[in-house]
Parts: sequence; structure tokens; C-alpha cells
Amino acid sequence: MDSNEVSKFKQLFIEEATTLLNSLEGIILDLENNPNNLDLIQEIFRVMHTIKGVSGMYGFEGMSVLTHNVENIYDLIRNGIIAVDKDILDLTLAASDHLFTLMNDQKVEKKENKDRQENLLAQCNAILSKGQGAGYINRLKLQKKESSVVTYNIIFHTHQSILDRRINVLYAIKDLAEVGEIRSIYKLPVEGEEEERWSIFVVGEFSFDELEEALMFVYEYCVIRKVANLDVFNEEEMERYQQELIAEEMAHLEKSNQSDFVDESDGKLSVSIVKQSINTDSTIQSIKKNMNRVSVDSEKLDYLMYLVSELITTSSQLNLISTKKEYEGIRSQVEKLDKLSKNFRNNALDIRLIPIRDMVPKFNRLIRDVSKNLGKEVEFITEGMETELDKSSIDMVAEPLVHLLRNALDHGIESPETRVDNGKEAKGVIKLSAYNSGNNIYIEVIDDGKGLDKDKLVKTAIAKGLLTGNENLSEKEIFNLICHPGFSTAKEITSISGRGVGMDVVKQKISDLRGEFQIKSELGKGTTFTIKLQQSIAILDTLLVRSDDMKCLLPLSDVEVCSQMPYEEVAHRLRHGTIDFEQELVPFVSLRDLFSLQNDRPTMAKVVIVTKNGGRAAIITDEIIGQHQAVLKPMGELVKKHEEISAASVLGNGEVAFLIDTNAFKYTG
Repeated sequence: MDSNEVSKFKQLFIEEATTLLNSLEGIILDLENNPNNLDLIQEIFRVMHTIKGVSGMYGFEGMSVLTHNVENIYDLIRNGIIAVDKDILDLTLAASDHLFTLMNDQKVEKKENKDRQENLLAQCNAILSKGQGAGYINRLKLQKKESSVVTYNIIFHTHQSILDRRINVLYAIKDLAEVGEIRSIYKLPVEGEEEERWSIFVVGEFSFDELEEALMFVYEYCVIRKVANLDVFNEEEMERYQQELIAEEMAHLEKSNQSDFVDESDGKLSVSIVKQSINTDSTIQSIKKNMNRVSVDSEKLDYLMYLVSELITTSSQLNLISTKKEYEGIRSQVEKLDKLSKNFRNNALDIRLIPIRDMVPKFNRLIRDVSKNLGKEVEFITEGMETELDKSSIDMVAEPLVHLLRNALDHGIESPETRVDNGKEAKGVIKLSAYNSGNNIYIEVIDDGKGLDKDKLVKTAIAKGLLTGNENLSEKEIFNLICHPGFSTAKEITSISGRGVGMDVVKQKISDLRGEFQIKSELGKGTTFTIKLQQSIAILDTLLVRSDDMKCLLPLSDVEVCSQMPYEEVAHRLRHGTIDFEQELVPFVSLRDLFSLQNDRPTMAKVVIVTKNGGRAAIITDEIIGQHQAVLKPMGELVKKHEEISAASVLGNGEVAFLIDTNAFKYTG
């Protein structure tokens, strides 16, 4: 294998390790709330084992050593020798952070990384020594049992990345056959899935470590279950033990809430383990949950969207040409191409959408660490995390949300003592909420803390020279003072905040997303920060209209109905700014007046009624051309003075049409 291929697979390992470590953080925090959850313990063990096995192959020695030690700790936990506690969880989180760092320091050469590595390994050794001393007799029993005949079931998932990493599955089966005797291997019936899943039963005198070693290169694609400490394919043995084992296990379960692993008193078959091994459906679902996502470089998605946009533009050009009589013969094929391009567009857009819940594990970690640092008790609640954002929007909104959550923890939530004195629960609540409304997405950070003190904000602004004291500010304007650079009411600087930075960054980042930022607060009750974003979509179904020589686009989803009226009446109505529609006075905007278009106007004006959040507005134009699938391009500084224009699109004949931002208009209600 040449150096280019080694570099390619090393990068692939880094991507896989990043994905595993990102998922690990959420698992650890879940385990903190459910310390006896065996599935979570197994998952942490699996992540460490996978990184350990592959990191050593590519020369990441520090990662290999550290993950091996953490893996040993969770091996003791899953075997019931030690229990999950705060020290172990803190160590695992610290190890996870350090493993991220080691991806850029392969040989652990930086002094700070070397010192941290030694410190983490020392903590691991202390926990392992304690666990080995307390569980010595139990471990002897486990080792003794491992040397007797055992039956294991392996559910093996043939994922595409196995081929990408050039792993020969046959070698894994061969290594498995050398460890024990493969008694059964068959394909599981899974409907509607392209990838295959196989069930393998292995019997013999071998240890779990030997089994793991045989499956090293495919371990992350396997779910391994011990079925019994005997040969389950031997009918005489099964008949002899069946009734006795069930009775003993049920009695044991009534007396103990310990883990579902093998009963260490006799090394016989655990009924709960049998149930787990038989329930292959749940195992398959578990694998599917972990393996049905494919990591794709965001640059590839951007290029895909570029190709889609070119396809849509070409389709529009063909549509325009096919209206001519001489091209009537290809019209049906052009219509078919138009339909296919729309489906292609929708699918490509869906690929770029990412649920907000993918960010939640990082926020959970932030809340945990910062609240611990501040000595505050906080419950973090999420709602609507299935709401999806474009990949680029997700990346840009992450930083503002981090600042808002830190601000809520430091400035919003009071200390437990203060909360109790004020008649509140000692534990504060921070809620992250997301929801869709029309074409907009709203993300809220809500706390039940002390709220914003308007008088204090004004005094601070005057002291900093932002106000003279003579202004008559609205509540909204007062709250927005905290978004000024360098504005802070904190009495002292902490490691969390109080340096006068943060909220200005929030507002700037949201402005870069063409979004809005709102603050609502009630003194003593809490504060709500709201981020309002337009879904980032590069291709949109629109209504194409014309005023004079200017072509404009209106989002089709906002259009309620089209009608017409004499232009003379429009001129008469300009004084009032409203027109009659369904016995209601509706605010209207004339595109001719808005963009100062002076050429001769037609006799009749076309009226497009648009709706937003239950309100109506009317847009007056010369001509309604029809529905148009628009590929949108940002305009930047070119149209900054015209807030009503948010993007532009090249039409099939080469002309440019401007997308009208319907949020810029006044609506009824």
C-alpha cells in the first residue's frame, strides 16, 4: 500500500473516530443519569475498543494506550466488579476531550498533551487497581468460566465502509473459526435493506478477549452476545439444565437488581441473556440505528447542489424553448425532465438538512461542565429537536447558541441558595426549543432565572456613554442594549463570562444568517432569547411576475390568490396604503413605486395576495408570467439598500429575476 493510500485511510480513521467520540459524549451523559444501564456501558466499551484497535494500526500510539486503559475500566464495570461513579464519568469525559486533541498530535509530542496523557493514565491505573483488588475473587471465577465450553452469538452487519477500508470479511470468519467451532451461520431475513446481516453461533473453550481479537477489524460492525456457558447445540445438555436454570434465575432476579451478565455463583446459563440472544429483531434495529447514516464531506454536498442548480437552469431553458411550435415534438420529454429535476432537487435538499438534535450532546456537556464550575443546579430540557436546518446554517448557529446557553447559566440562573430565598426550586431550568412557522425556523433559549433589570441596563449604558439619559426607549430597545460590543453588567470577570463579549457575537452571527434576534424578559421570572431564521434553500418554487422591464419572484408558498384591478385605482389608493380584499383592508406595495420604475404602465394592474402568519399583504405588478422553479444566488452588497430583495435568479433566457423578501412588508393583524 503506497503512502497516498495510507494517508487516505488514516484520514478515514480520523473521520470515524470523530464520529464515535461525538456520539460518546451523549452516551456518557446518559449514563450519568442511568448508571446501571448495561447497554450504555457496552456502547462506551465498544467505542473505546474500536478506537484502540484501529488507532494503533495508523501510529496513534497515545490514543491506543489511553483507549485500552479506559476500555479495561468499562470491562470491569460490565462484569459487575466495579460500579459507575462520578470519578469514572469525569475521567471518561476528560479522556474523550483528550482523544480529540491527539488526532492532531499523533506521537503525543506537545508538552501539554504529554502531561495530560500521563495524568489521565494515572487516574485510569488508580481506578483499575482499586477494581482489581476488590474484584479479585470474582475475576478468578470469570476466568475459570471462560476456560469452559461457551456459546456466543454474533450479529454481523456487512456495511459499505468495510469495503471502503478494504477489509476482507473472509479473513475475519477464518480467524473466528480458529478460536472456536462455527456451528451455525445464516443470513437474517431483513426486508427492504440493501446491506446484509448475518447471525453466527460459535462454540468452544475460549475467552471473550480471544473472540474480540478474532473480530478486531470488524468489531464495530458486530453485536456480540454470550448465549450460555455450555454448548447449546447439545440437546442432552440443554434438556438437563433447562428447568433448573429457569427456576434458579427467576429466584436470583427477585433478590437482586445486578447486571444481566452470567451468574458468578455457578457459571450457568442466564435466562435474561437467553432472551437477549433470541430477540434478534431488537439487535438488528440497534445495528440499523448506528449504521444507517453515511458521512459525506460538506464540500461534496455543496458541489451536488451546484450540479442540481445547473440542471434546474437547463431545464428552465428547455421549457422556454419547447413552447415554440417547431419544438412541439420534444415537449413531452421536456416535461418529464422538468419533473425529474424537481424530484432530484427535493432529494438533494433533504440530504443537506440536519436535525438540531445532532448538536444537543455538545450542549448537554456544556450545561454539565459550566453549571458544575459555577456551583449551580440546572435541568436542561429540549423540545422540537427534530426540526431541521441546512448544514451551513447548523454550523453558523452553533456558536450563537453556545453563547446564549453560557449567558443563561452565568447571568440568568441564580445560585441554589438565592433561588430558595426567592421562593423558587433550588434547581434552575434551561430550555432549548425549536419549531417551524411558515418558511421560518425559530430557536429559543429560555431560562427561569432572575431576568433582565431594565433600570440597571439603562444605568450601565449611560455609564458607558451609549445613552445620554434623555432617550425614551421601548422595552425591546432596552433589552437590545446587551448586544452592544463591550456591554456587561457583571460585577466581576469569571472564566465563564463578564468580559463584555458574547451577545454582540450572537447578534452578528445571526445577522450573517439574515436572521432576527429577539429578547424578552421579566424581572425575577426569567429570559427568553429567540433566533428567527429563514430556511436556507438554494432552489425555490416561485411565482414569476413583471413590472416594467424588471422581473421579480415571489415564494409560491406565500401566494394566496391572484386578481387584477385598474392601475388608476391603485394610484388613488396610494394615499391610504390599503386595498379592499374580501371585505378587509389589506396593506399593499406597488413594485413600480418601490423600485421607481417610470416607463408606461398597462391599463390593468395584477394583484398578488400573499400571507404570513395569518396576515395578508398585496403586491401590485404589471404581469403575472407564471410558476417558476428558481435557482437562487445571494446578492450581498449589491442590493443592500433594498431590503425587499433577498436573492436573484438567472432565468432560462439569461435575464435576471429578483426574489422579493415578503417578510419586509406590512401585513393585516
